[in-house]
Amino acid sequence: MDFKIQNILVGFDYSLSAQIALKKAAQTAKRLEAKLHAAYIGTQNASIPDEIKKFITETSTEFGLDIEFIERHGKVYKEISILEREIGADLIIVGTHGSEGWQPFWIGSNAFRIVAASNCPVITIQETTKDTSLTDILLPLDDSETTRQKVPYAAIIAQAFNAKVHVLSVSKGKGPVLKNRLKRYGKQTVEYMAERGIDTTFKAMFGVKPPKAILDYSKELRAGLIIMMTDTESLSVVMGSYAQEIINNSVVPVMSIHSRDLAIAGSVGY
Repeated sequence: MDFKIQNILVGFDYSLSAQIALKKAAQTAKRLEAKLHAAYIGTQNASIPDEIKKFITETSTEFGLDIEFIERHGKVYKEISILEREIGADLIIVGTHGSEGWQPFWIGSNAFRIVAASNCPVITIQETTKDTSLTDILLPLDDSETTRQKVPYAAIIAQAFNAKVHVLSVSKGKGPVLKNRLKRYGKQTVEYMAERGIDTTFKAMFGVKPPKAILDYSKELRAGLIIMMTDTESLSVVMGSYAQEIINNSVVPVMSIHSRDLAIAGSVGY
């Protein structure tokens, strides 16, 4: 696997969700040996609160990690999108539903807009997220054409954290053709992980509501991450209802990968 996550960008506004996101980002950067960039998007002519600088410095010391601090002014999702291109970010991490702090920008549409605008994966973390260690990753597979595009990312994260990947073939449909296809996807994914020394489990659910099934299973597993695809085509369209429902309701961090992300396209090998 040649692709590596080398640059991680985290949005930081000192809300509780942003604090959790920065800690998770530092942990992830340490495991992946990646460079971490923390961005504060403020209003024009406003000074950076001392608490923000202090928290970033303390986090840097705690994890033994250099964190590049970046200050920008403007709309959060636009500036994050610009920074993604400027620093060549391979992963973005943001908090959602921050109700406190200096700039509660990560609520609702802004977090969704960041996901919609990005070309690299985005991990969204709610302030209600428990301090779950990343020992178990939930990897749902559906019947979309792009569903297996996320498999290499799951392998990268799993190898870095020595985590187990739980493959879940899930669909509201129950037809035999669909069942056979999704079970085949699951088997191929398990084989892909096994070739890389990654422990896996496999489960199939049919005739269910995928968002609820995924969220319930993530709680059962005490998963540290859910990895899923999104298919928004523009900022005027909030992502598909499945993705939106999962991101909005998951107490587990969610990695969203857009179908236009071609960084490791073709590396799945099936």
